[in-house]
Amino acid sequence: MTMLDPWRHAADIAERLQQPDGSLITVLGAQAWCDKCRRLRPEFERLAARQGRLLNTAWLWLDLEDHAEFLGRFIPEDLPLLLHFREGRLLECGIVEAFENAGWRLQPMNEPENLPSLWATFSMENWAK
Repeated sequence: MTMLDPWRHAADIAERLQQPDGSLITVLGAQAWCDKCRRLRPEFERLAARQGRLLNTAWLWLDLEDHAEFLGRFIPEDLPLLLHFREGRLLECGIVEAFENAGWRLQPMNEPENLPSLWATFSMENWAK
């Protein structure tokens, strides 16, 4: 499977996150006005497709405008922002410089203030009902 859509694949996302070593790899972007986001999104989709066999990992691209309900008042300092969670803990956070065959290259940053509780939301079995 490739990238998951939070609305169409809610049950699949929750199931993946509830697995041992469950991981959530989320990129926050803005397709409408961020040139870098438009350029990097296809690379993220290819990476998600290559790594999609990992049944304990959910790959999401959240658009600041299309998925605002998940982000609340959170505004990233720069885009696209990658957030990598495992078992509910934030492991990596940074501005994406590139997606590569087996991963990504980030400009690392500290955990942002007001970070939305994406793991808590997406790991609940019935959040989209």
